[in-house]
Amino acid sequence: MSIHRSGRGATRRLVLSCDVVGCPVQVEPPPAEAWRRDIDADAHARANADGWTHDPVRGTDYCPEHAESSKPLAEGKVAPRPSATARDQAGDPLNRDDYAATLRAQLGDASPATAAPTVLTRAQARVAARLLDELAGVYRGEPLGSLAAEMARTLDSLS
Repeated sequence: MSIHRSGRGATRRLVLSCDVVGCPVQVEPPPAEAWRRDIDADAHARANADGWTHDPVRGTDYCPEHAESSKPLAEGKVAPRPSATARDQAGDPLNRDDYAATLRAQLGDASPATAAPTVLTRAQARVAARLLDELAGVYRGEPLGSLAAEMARTLDSLS
């Protein structure tokens, strides 16, 4: 939910936050009366946030800069899936599907090694495989999850 409510006096303070990952934009519309129910206070905040859009299907709100994000996706299109930690040079999250493709391409890189390969102990390989299994479970059905599962199987076969 991108609306934060506070206050129980004569008015309730509402802060609307943009739901695009990494977007810090927030707006504080005029306060709502304390007697309003949460759903009415939320509608009041959205109605008084100029340029902001709301996607009722996903329950998300977008600042004017990201208003396009509230439009429904075309048939067969998948919404961007931002990575949790991988970032581009500007500091923005990478799309997990693109990130998985980049990692998969790195596995196929035939360039010569720059140094002797690092060897994992059996215990390290098992632990890394279990961590990859966890990642695969979190991103089940996505390219990143499939890559993690494949890498876990590879590590399991080596240990």
